[in-house]
Amino acid sequence: MKKIAVLLFTAAVLISGTAASDIGFFCDGIEQHPEILWGFLPTYISGGMDYTGVSLLEDDTTTLRFRVGAGYIERRFWKVPDGETHDRYDAKPGAEVKEMNPLTYDVISVDWGLRFVQGFFDSPTGDKDFLNVSVGYEGKFEEARDSIVTGERKDTFLGSEEVLSIDSFLGPDYDGDVYPDLRGNHQYLGTNFNLALELDAMSDTIATNDGYLITLEADWSPYALNSSLSGKADFYQLTANAIGAKTLYQYKTGDMNWFSLVVIDRLRLNWLSGDLVPGYVQKLGSLGRLVRGYSNYTYATEFTAVNNFEFRLTGPSMGVNGISPRVNIFFDMGYGCGDYLNTSIEGDNFLASTGAQFTVSFFDFIDLGYQVAWLLGDGYNFSKGDTSFSGSFTFFLDF
Repeated sequence: MKKIAVLLFTAAVLISGTAASDIGFFCDGIEQHPEILWGFLPTYISGGMDYTGVSLLEDDTTTLRFRVGAGYIERRFWKVPDGETHDRYDAKPGAEVKEMNPLTYDVISVDWGLRFVQGFFDSPTGDKDFLNVSVGYEGKFEEARDSIVTGERKDTFLGSEEVLSIDSFLGPDYDGDVYPDLRGNHQYLGTNFNLALELDAMSDTIATNDGYLITLEADWSPYALNSSLSGKADFYQLTANAIGAKTLYQYKTGDMNWFSLVVIDRLRLNWLSGDLVPGYVQKLGSLGRLVRGYSNYTYATEFTAVNNFEFRLTGPSMGVNGISPRVNIFFDMGYGCGDYLNTSIEGDNFLASTGAQFTVSFFDFIDLGYQVAWLLGDGYNFSKGDTSFSGSFTFFLDF
């Protein structure tokens, strides 16, 4: 951690004399802990800085991006520690479903990243590059701790169970593969490399979206660079993501948007595999995370294909330019197959949902509100019980 502090200080010194116009700041992630103010208070935040003061190609943008994140979050998994007893992911409505106490624990998480981005060609939709090629390094330190509600009884799938400590759930001196980042003393230090290609022809404002955005990514986290502490990781991931949007109607007077209707669709294909996939990666790639209304970390198989479709209705500003009410009516469907991550158990799942998000958009960055979803597929939201209805707070647009 001392080396990280020295790196941050050195970076600050190097950029302190640069022109302000060459530096931009961003926030790209917020998470909540459901047991702290009912999940309404952000307990993790990620952001950073872009530096564009050096250009390698004339009329094309070269970006050096530094990002850091830190916070305190909760994770909840529905897999037994030996990985051989089925974790109920293939349970279908009408089938016999047994009660299971999930593994619930808290995580102190600190992560950082450095990325080089080179742009090429002019985008047809604005003052930006059409093709962006990037390579990045990402580091992460995590320490898992017993949940702050350990010993209390909490609602589970078909009833209520006592929240167990990590060692009570996994057993002392756990050394298994299902939860590789929770081995030993539950500390994990990880390294990931990322290569990405992006085609950006999207015109994006708070009230309108027109065009398309296509991203291809590859991630690699080798065991040799993810095994210095007791927690381990060894995985790779390939992702294709395509978003298309069209503004169907907008009524405005001058610079004031009174009402707009946008149709937008996303197709995401993902292959995630390896001997030791850590928990934070399983959330991002799980079918339960990508299809709205289901539980994070669930239905996490090697391959997922998801389509998210929605109508976005944006109203007038609420006294401050950039703050507007928004309603998103969505329909999602997704399919997952291959082995459940870190197990030899094959999965075959189809999930679908429809619903709406009622939010207030703050400067097209944070969409604070509430989501209601009706589950249509074969699975369950294990956190909500044996019901087709799911509701939750939301802070961001899903895409």
